Order: sequence, then C-alpha cells, then structure tokens
Amino acid sequence: MLPLTLKVFRVVALVQLVSRPGHPVRSQAPVSAPDSARLARDVRSAQSSFEGFRRSRLPTGDRMGGECDVRIGRYCYWRGDDEEPDPPAEPKAIGERRRSLLRLLDSVGSIIPGDAWVAGQYVRYLVEAGRYDDALSYTRRCAAGTSWCLALAGYAAHSAGKFALADSAFHAALAAMPDAERCRWLDISDVLDDPLRDRFNRIPCERREAFVRHVLRIGAPLYSVTTSDLLTEHLSRLTRAKIAERAATVDGESWADDQRELVIRYGWPRWYTRWEPAFGSQMQRSITGHDVGMPFDFIPSLRAVDSVSEASDDDWHLDDARAMTGYAPAFAKTVHSLPAQLAFFRRGDSLLVVAAWDARRDTSMLGRVVNASVAALDDSVVRVSRADSVQARGRMSATFRMDSGIVSLELLAPHERRAARRRHGFAARSPSGVALSDLLLYTPGDSTPGNLAEARDSALASDEVNASHPIGVFWETYGLRASGQPVKFTLSVEQVGVTWLRRAAERMHLSDRSSAVRIQWDEVPRQQNGIAPRGVRLDLSRLRSGQYRVQLTAAAAGAEPVVTTRLVRVR
Repeated sequence: MLPLTLKVFRVVALVQLVSRPGHPVRSQAPVSAPDSARLARDVRSAQSSFEGFRRSRLPTGDRMGGECDVRIGRYCYWRGDDEEPDPPAEPKAIGERRRSLLRLLDSVGSIIPGDAWVAGQYVRYLVEAGRYDDALSYTRRCAAGTSWCLALAGYAAHSAGKFALADSAFHAALAAMPDAERCRWLDISDVLDDPLRDRFNRIPCERREAFVRHVLRIGAPLYSVTTSDLLTEHLSRLTRAKIAERAATVDGESWADDQRELVIRYGWPRWYTRWEPAFGSQMQRSITGHDVGMPFDFIPSLRAVDSVSEASDDDWHLDDARAMTGYAPAFAKTVHSLPAQLAFFRRGDSLLVVAAWDARRDTSMLGRVVNASVAALDDSVVRVSRADSVQARGRMSATFRMDSGIVSLELLAPHERRAARRRHGFAARSPSGVALSDLLLYTPGDSTPGNLAEARDSALASDEVNASHPIGVFWETYGLRASGQPVKFTLSVEQVGVTWLRRAAERMHLSDRSSAVRIQWDEVPRQQNGIAPRGVRLDLSRLRSGQYRVQLTAAAAGAEPVVTTRLVRVR
C-alpha cells in the first residue's frame, strides 16, 4: 500500500504545481514536456500498483486443472459450462482504490489530454466500475485522437448494452482511421474457421467492412435483442486489447501476443479469482478470469454467409468447446438450440411464419418467465414480432414483408438471462406459376383442417415425431387457375441414407420394417382467395427410427411439377 500512496502523492503534487491557484485542475497552464513525461510515467506506476493491490485481494476460487479446451501461449482456456457462477461482490478496498486511481487519471488526463494511454485507462476503469454514463460523457470531451476517442465510446456503449450507440460510434471510428489501420481493425480472420477465413482473406481491404458486417450481423446471438452486438463485441475486444498495451495486467503477467489473441478470440474476463497453494508447496499461485456467462460460437458457416435463404440451425455449432471464438452475451448466460417447427406461407407479397416450440427439456428455461419473438432478418433490416410471458411450450405466428432472409424463433428469460433459438432461411418471392408452401406437421383430429389457422392451432412443437402416433401434414398450393385445375399429388416419407437396394427389398417384402411411406392421388383443389389449403393424415407405425425426408410433389395440369420437403426424425 505504501508505494502506491507515495506515487499518488507525488503525482497529485505535480498536478497542483501546474495548476493556477484558485482554479480547478481543468484550467491548467501549459505543462512542459519533461513534466508531461513525468506525469505519464507516474500514473503508469500508479496503475501498476493498483493492479498489484487488486491481485492480492481477489476472492479465492478453485484451481483450474485438466486438459485445456484451447491453449494459447502461456494461457489455458476452458469454455466452462451452463452453471458459470455469478461474480461475487467486489471487496470494498478494491473499489475504493479504483476510485482513487480514477481521480488521478481524471486529473492527469486534464493536464495532458492528448495522451491516448491515459484516456484508455480512464475509460477502462470507469467501465469496470459500472460507471458507463461517466465513461460516455468523457469520450465526448476526449482529446486523444478522433478515431481512438470514438473507439472508446463504442467500447463503453457496448459494455453498457447500448449496442446501437456502440455500432454508430465504431462506424465513425473506422471512418476516421487511415486506410491501413481500418483494414487491421476489420481483420476478423482470427475468429473464423478455415472455409470462411479463406473467403475473407481473398477480399481486398476496401471491401472488408461490408463483408465483416454481413457475417457478424447474421451471427448475432438474438435478432430480437440486437443484430449489431457480435460486431461491436469484436471491435470492443480490439479496443480493450489496445487499452491493455503497456499497462499492468490483473494476473501480473506481461502483456504479449498470446494475451492479445486470447482477448480477440474469447473476450476479456469480467471478474477474477485467485488460488493460493498450501504453505511449502512447490506450486505457483494462479489467477483465473471468468466471463459473464458461457461463451458460444455464433459465427455462421460459409454456406449461411453465401446464401442466407438456405441457412438452418446446422450452420451454427454453438457449443463447440474448441471453437475458434466464443462470446458470452451480457443478456444471455446460455443460448441453446430450440426444439421447434418453423413453416412459411405466402400472403400476397408478404411471408406468414408459423412457429411452434417445446423447450420443456431445457432445464435452463423451466419455471422461467419467458418472452418469445419471431424475427426476420434480410440484408438491410430486421423485423420482430413479440409475445411476452409465454409458456415453455407454445405457438405463435407473424407476417413480414420480405423477399428472403433468415427467420429466428427466440425465447428469452430476461431475469435469469437464459435463451434458446431456432433459425431457418427463407425465400418468399411471388411465384410466376404454381407453387407450394412449406409442410406443416400437426396433430390430426377427427376432421381434416380446412385452413391454416386450424392446422396452426395443433402444430407439432418440433420436427421429431413418434411413430406410434399418426401425424398430419398440411400445406398450401398457390398459382392454380381460378376456374379449377387438376393436380396429381405425391407425398412420400423416405429415410435419409437408405440405399435403393434396401428400399427395393422392402417393396418386395424381402426385408422387415419399412423405411418409406408413399401415397399418390389426383384432385382439383378447392381455393380460397387464390390459396388451396390441404391436410393429409399419415400412419408412420411401420417406420423404423431415424431421419426421414417428407416430400410433396404437385404436378398441376399444364404446369411443371413443384416440390417442397421437410426433414423429420422418427422415434
């Protein structure tokens, strides 16, 4: 404690020396170059002393052990699990010492306002203390360079959960940077897997920003919260890494490339614990950094990036422990894949989405107050339909005026910060001829549903079906002649990955247990406002367990056949 007290006293004395009597520090006379250098040197020493003080008083925790999920230089990274604990209360002594350091940084920053290091440390410790408004207020008077001050504003806004403000600040910061520096800030190759990284590396610098925004916008954890936080998280990590340069670290290790890579790929710890070895032990003390929740990999696959209308949940691997990157959103400690069914129907130039879900197997969502959203994202906008205080099992529908994009069904328990989602691409351009909607699976009743509303009210909550119970398959046909048009329908259910030889043996009754169902009929569909609704009951009791493709073919008289499919899992 004594060294920090002496150093603070010496710096404060110098602040008083260069201030005019009777005036606040901010009205200081010009300070000489030697005094500026001395101020900068001593405030760095005070920052180092604070980190040493904090390190010795961190709350105790368990010593991490076992094989690392990822090893980066000196550091071992573990992804953790769904039960990552909330941070304990910070010791009062650390908070008091941080406030003293902040007063010092504020005073020194007013005397040498162009010092980027001092500006960065001031914003860093304000954010760390939860004083987000003070940090944002400071960045508006910051004089440490336009692009750097704007980046600090983006970092503070993102940390406060003000993602739109953070996006605007970072956009302005990038615009103010020289071309070469902007290119470095937009280099996301460290967080991409090989196929996507190869694509990124072929893009010239002047076109990087559009590509980066496209990738990270698609990858945003919850469209219903924001579509910009994956981008502002990445830029905040770059800002935080730059703040850490030439500064003392919490763990006492010197800042180097391995720490920078760790921050860029997985973020910076929000709180720390220490483990002390037993007296006489040969083991060294260890410091463990913790995140606000469980980091997930939100970077989409190359397929989703190239064609959003074909995207699906398979284009994300959220819980890959060895992923190139991880992000724990402040608003969601966990983000799981949601068992659900999404089906798309045409309504003029709009898209009608029917969503049904069942999150009862997700223990993180049970007993929570849950809000549901259906969000549709295209290249320019996101539109969201919300339903508050829903059940873990439920249904909703929404209409969007969009041609193509990604629909994301999202559940969020805001108080406990637990989330689940299901995503699917869509293309809803108006057909020039006969067309089919998606197939909607429903629980059949005594009568066949005569319209979408009836089928929606009994829609299955996932693509998993029980072979012991019949299922209903509902669809709509569009573009038929108003006077009536004969259509040959073929509905088949075939197991994925079964050879033609096996199927032939089953048809000849040379093999037990069927891997396919097939029905065919002709009719003139009845239309309502240009829409021909239809439902069919299917018996799947002869099917063995596995993944199946449900396929409907409609061959209207005088028109090319059209096809729609859905994958299901039979158990």
